[in-house]
Amino acid sequence: MAPDAVATETTKLITVTLILTWHSVFSVKNVTGIKIGVLLISDINVPYSIQRTGPAIHIAVEKVNQNLMEGYRLVTVIRVYDNLCDARYASGAAAELHFIDQVQAIVGPGCSNALDHVARLAAYWNIPIVTGLGENGIFNNKTTYPTLTRFAYCQCRIRSVFANTFTLFKWTNIALIYDHSDGPSDILGTTLKDGLPTSKYYPEVIGFYSEDKSYDAGKLLQEAAKNSRIIIFALHGNLLREFMLKAYDLGYAQSGDFVFMNVELFPFPSGYWGNNHWARNDSLDPIAKKAYESLLRVSLYFPIIPEWWNFTQRCKEMSQRDWNFTYGTEEVNYFVGAFHDAVIRLGSAINATLANGSDLSDGRAVTRRMWNYISHDITGDVIIDYKGDRNSSFALKDLNPVTGEFEIVAYFLGDRPNGLTLVPNKSIHWPGGRTSPPPNVPFCGYQNENPKCQPPEHLPTYMVVIIAAFAVIVLSLIVGFLVYRRIEAERELNSTAWRVNYCDIKFRQAITQSAKFSLYSLATKESDAHSQDATNQTFTLVGVYNGDMVAVKKLKIGKIDVTRQVLLELKTIRSMHHENLASFLGACVDPGHLCLLYEYCKKGSLQDVLLNDSIKLDWTFKVSLLKDVAKGMTYIHHSELGCHGRLTSSNCVVDGKFNVKITDYGLPSFRAMDNNFADKEDGAHSELQKLMWVAPENIRQLKCMGGSKKGDVYSFGIIMDEVMTRSVPYDSHRAFLEVNEIIQKVCSNMTPPFRPELLDFDASEDYISLMEKCWAQDPEVRPTFENIVKIINTFSGGKDVALVDRLLTRLEEYTSNLEDLVQERTQQLAQEKKKSELLLDEILPREVSEKLKQGLPVDPETYDMVTIYFSDIVGFTSLSAASSPLEVVALLNSLYSNFDSTIENFDVYKVETIGDAYMVVSGLPIRNGDNHVLNIARLALALLDVVARFIVPHKPAHKLQLRIGLHSGPVVAGVVGLKMPRYCLFGDTVNTASRMESNGAAQKIHISGDSKQLLDKLGQFQTELRGQVELKGKGSQVTYWLLREIDSVKFPNDGDSLKTANNKLNVSRESILKEKNQLTLDDSQSNKWTNEKANQNILTHSNDKYSSSIFTINVNTVSKTESPKENSLKSNLMKQSKIFPAK
Repeated sequence: MAPDAVATETTKLITVTLILTWHSVFSVKNVTGIKIGVLLISDINVPYSIQRTGPAIHIAVEKVNQNLMEGYRLVTVIRVYDNLCDARYASGAAAELHFIDQVQAIVGPGCSNALDHVARLAAYWNIPIVTGLGENGIFNNKTTYPTLTRFAYCQCRIRSVFANTFTLFKWTNIALIYDHSDGPSDILGTTLKDGLPTSKYYPEVIGFYSEDKSYDAGKLLQEAAKNSRIIIFALHGNLLREFMLKAYDLGYAQSGDFVFMNVELFPFPSGYWGNNHWARNDSLDPIAKKAYESLLRVSLYFPIIPEWWNFTQRCKEMSQRDWNFTYGTEEVNYFVGAFHDAVIRLGSAINATLANGSDLSDGRAVTRRMWNYISHDITGDVIIDYKGDRNSSFALKDLNPVTGEFEIVAYFLGDRPNGLTLVPNKSIHWPGGRTSPPPNVPFCGYQNENPKCQPPEHLPTYMVVIIAAFAVIVLSLIVGFLVYRRIEAERELNSTAWRVNYCDIKFRQAITQSAKFSLYSLATKESDAHSQDATNQTFTLVGVYNGDMVAVKKLKIGKIDVTRQVLLELKTIRSMHHENLASFLGACVDPGHLCLLYEYCKKGSLQDVLLNDSIKLDWTFKVSLLKDVAKGMTYIHHSELGCHGRLTSSNCVVDGKFNVKITDYGLPSFRAMDNNFADKEDGAHSELQKLMWVAPENIRQLKCMGGSKKGDVYSFGIIMDEVMTRSVPYDSHRAFLEVNEIIQKVCSNMTPPFRPELLDFDASEDYISLMEKCWAQDPEVRPTFENIVKIINTFSGGKDVALVDRLLTRLEEYTSNLEDLVQERTQQLAQEKKKSELLLDEILPREVSEKLKQGLPVDPETYDMVTIYFSDIVGFTSLSAASSPLEVVALLNSLYSNFDSTIENFDVYKVETIGDAYMVVSGLPIRNGDNHVLNIARLALALLDVVARFIVPHKPAHKLQLRIGLHSGPVVAGVVGLKMPRYCLFGDTVNTASRMESNGAAQKIHISGDSKQLLDKLGQFQTELRGQVELKGKGSQVTYWLLREIDSVKFPNDGDSLKTANNKLNVSRESILKEKNQLTLDDSQSNKWTNEKANQNILTHSNDKYSSSIFTINVNTVSKTESPKENSLKSNLMKQSKIFPAK
């Protein structure tokens, strides 16, 4: 390009100058600004563009200025160029930063070509230069680049990852296929070609140019297969899929003999590295996925720390606001964090130089302060070696054939540069059904040259036939057996025995009573409700399923697809049974009601028990609880699950015998989706709380969900601290540290590691030693649960005494007192039961109450013919107005006591009394043929006689008059009401009988034509035609007066006989009341109403079965043992109205 063209392009450089804390720098005296030049590209198709890294640098400068030496501030001068990695423009921009802006350090560039020139200039000017990329191996030469420090990674480290992988799997014959046309691929291929020989590995190098379109992927693969089965690809992502599909076509990918490897530092949506995923949403996706199962991938690894999420959120907001760049679905990448860490470390070096009084113009001196240094920044542990290069960490990934995603199976950590660290409980899915890595050289050799693989000599025909027949038979048997096992396995897998209908789960709030109730059912449900309230726990939702109490774990996801993987997980967890595991009872997958059902333990979680001060836990008790946890975890670690992953004190539940059981285990598909949903709703704080029990290596490696065996042991150590201190984890630290700060300290590499304090820890040295081993920083130091159980046994002297036996020994001290208490309560219960039965007999017919006592339902019943009696007192309203409430109560009580005594002599049932109204029926609940009309007619005549002889106590001169109405017909009778049941009658017969009474006359019995016909059949009664009467709702009806009974049985009417009967009845009445320990209104005033007024011919009798409602409810239920407050309340109820409820 001509010089004038270069100058023209130079003028197109986009120059942006941002000066942080500008006001404080120039408006406050004696503040010196230290200029830092930022030189980055503006092409958004590269992962380190200024639109992405600019906000990170801004955030880092803010942090540096907060801790910079007083009187100094960092000021950033940003120059942006847009011609990819053209070294000319980058060099020109660097010159402007140095000569015009006079910066004292440079941040960037990112790409190696531009960095090469700028770093050489920085060395010449003797100013520090830091970058978040610069992966090329040429920058290892610090003679050429003495002021350069790299904070991302070096390609030379990738060489070590490959070399260690080859050493681990004993591979020596390697092939390398790489594309010269693609920049990143060419750099990687060149690095491996030149670097692997330094580790004694000499790959067969096959390079080509994809841009000329003349290459043949099949031939290149066949060339590599001549001398190797381990092939490394340094290719663009789109080209990688082409080669993998070709490997499948050649039979390499699925054979089990080949292993392919490639590098994808991290997923990036633009075309910088291309799409390295197998899926393209085309017809070749199934083949591509199968081919990628033979691919191992090397990627950058950095554990996500809590601060990373806040950092990425700020970067996205600032990119949108300051650079007009929207991330969309893209995530903030590793390079962005690396530039942030570079500025942080540069600021620390500048600060140290100022504090030491050294000269900032000595760039080499400032640079040396950044080398050979370890810090913990936003991308994790930043380890800068003695040559100014970061010892970055890498991960080896393998494709999970179930999920179709690459998962980490090994680590190459920056602080452990001498080998791979395999992930516990993770294995590589080797292709071809292999369970171990393929050998370096196939059994038959690369070209099938092994003589053992040559076809055998020709056999006789009969031998071939015999061998073939035998092989077919054996193969048929094997196939048949395998098919049978597969069918049985599928049948068991597809079983829906685990499925629970959400409607079948009854929670406490949803318990209802049946319309067809019984005394037994009501009492049982009331007892259940009280028991459920008493067993409510903080961490448990309790329900009833199939009549059993269950613990319900509700999931926050809306729905879940019951895939084969989910069915396999359910099959696994259903097959797990152990005395220290809460049994899995089923799962509900109804949309909107997803939940898991586990065995219910009435004491709640272990955390409930530990935080409940009312539960006394001695040393033996605590040791027994921990031993149960260890035994349960031992079973889990030997099961298909392998580990728990979420072990906490709230996931350990305690049953009624104080046995601890592990819960919330297994079902990773359910947990993964539930945790993803919880992240959005519960917030960061809730998620951080769960990390209190998670091992630090699992937090750093993002394995909080899956967990590990060693991680479970760490969680057990935290539970040991909870059990002994009876407090939450890190309780002593929470007064001055936030939860996220505690987690950060736990994850850091502090010496000694940050753990709960052991101040005033009341435990043996062996206990403390075991706890410290369980939460050791190095997972390999932690014991297995088998050894933990053995050690815990030594705490109790080697004796395996059941906790229940120790509890029984303790309870023997209280046995005698408990027996007395039970006997006393039993007597009280019997008394209350007797009172309840007496009350029930008073308010319901005996036949009905007996059914309720036996737990039988009382169904409504139709009676074809009964006779109903209605009566009221003529002029009662005027009499009530002229009397006090207490006098009215005494009047009605005395009158109805006489009525009740009278109806005792007849086959009738008193339905109710309402004020002065009195209702009686005959013919139910026990049918009596046509005698119902006989009994009611005689009763009506008897009551007229009683009223005629009755004297009003407080108005002796006033004569009461009764108005009576009778009617016969069909009715329906049944019990109505749950809390206050009543035996009620329904039907038109009831209304007609009431109309007969209301249209009657004083001291007369008004009967209907139906009753007249029945009486005529008997021929014992004299009636008189009244004539046509207009009845409301019935029209004009012919009615009659009942006059008397012909030759009826006469009641005694002489004073002596009545007095004798009266005395006998009162003796019975007093004995009954004494037995009930109750007083009536008659007793509270005096006995003059019965004993002194016998000559007034008042027949009084208190009857258990048919006493007046006023007597039994408002007075007779006042017990001598009731408090004055309760007696006063009941007296007030009597005074509220002249009209009282019947029952």
